[in-house]
Amino acid sequence: MLGWSPEMFWKATAAEFEMTVEGLSGNVRGRPFISREEVRRIAAEHGVRPSLKANSNARTIGGV
Repeated sequence: MLGWSPEMFWKATAAEFEMTVEGLSGNVRGRPFISREEVRRIAAEHGVRPSLKANSNARTIGGV
Protein backbone atom coordinates (compact mmCIF):
# COMPACT_ATOMS: atom_id res chain seq x y z
CA MET A 1 0.00 0.00 0.00
CA LEU A 2 2.83 2.43 0.79
CA GLY A 3 4.84 1.57 -2.30
CA TRP A 4 8.02 1.44 -0.21
CA SER A 5 10.72 -1.17 -0.48
CA PRO A 6 11.33 -3.18 2.72
CA GLU A 7 14.62 -1.30 3.18
CA MET A 8 12.90 2.08 2.89
CA PHE A 9 10.19 0.97 5.34
CA TRP A 10 12.67 -0.13 7.99
CA LYS A 11 14.79 3.01 7.62
CA ALA A 12 11.84 5.40 7.85
CA THR A 13 11.32 7.34 11.04
CA ALA A 14 8.05 7.08 12.94
CA ALA A 15 7.25 10.63 11.83
CA GLU A 16 7.83 9.77 8.15
CA PHE A 17 5.61 6.70 8.47
CA GLU A 18 2.87 8.68 10.25
CA MET A 19 2.91 11.44 7.63
CA THR A 20 2.75 8.88 4.83
CA VAL A 21 -0.22 7.08 6.33
CA GLU A 22 -1.99 10.39 6.97
CA GLY A 23 -1.37 11.51 3.40
CA LEU A 24 -2.60 8.26 1.88
CA SER A 25 -5.71 8.21 4.06
CA GLY A 26 -6.49 11.89 3.45
CA ASN A 27 -6.55 12.43 7.21
CA VAL A 28 -3.76 15.02 7.52
CA ARG A 29 -3.69 16.50 11.01
CA GLY A 30 -1.34 19.33 10.14
CA ARG A 31 0.50 19.23 13.43
CA PRO A 32 3.65 17.43 14.52
CA PHE A 33 3.04 13.89 15.65
CA ILE A 34 5.77 14.24 18.27
CA SER A 35 6.94 17.33 20.14
CA ARG A 36 10.49 18.65 20.02
CA GLU A 37 10.71 18.08 23.77
CA GLU A 38 9.78 14.41 23.31
CA VAL A 39 12.44 14.09 20.58
CA ARG A 40 15.03 15.61 22.94
CA ARG A 41 14.02 13.22 25.73
CA ILE A 42 14.26 10.17 23.46
CA ALA A 43 17.62 11.31 22.02
CA ALA A 44 19.02 11.80 25.52
CA GLU A 45 17.76 8.37 26.56
CA HIS A 46 18.80 6.41 23.45
CA GLY A 47 21.48 8.52 21.79
CA VAL A 48 21.48 10.42 18.54
CA ARG A 49 21.69 8.48 15.28
CA PRO A 50 22.67 9.75 11.84
CA SER A 51 19.87 11.14 9.71
CA LEU A 52 18.72 9.25 6.62
CA LYS A 53 19.34 12.50 4.74
CA ALA A 54 23.08 11.97 5.28
CA ASN A 55 22.90 8.58 3.50
CA SER A 56 24.14 8.98 -0.07
CA ASN A 57 21.92 6.06 -1.16
CA ALA A 58 18.72 7.60 0.28
CA ARG A 59 16.00 8.51 -2.18
CA THR A 60 12.93 10.66 -1.83
CA ILE A 61 9.56 9.12 -2.52
CA GLY A 62 8.90 9.53 -6.21
CA GLY A 63 12.51 10.58 -6.75
CA VAL A 64 14.97 9.09 -9.16
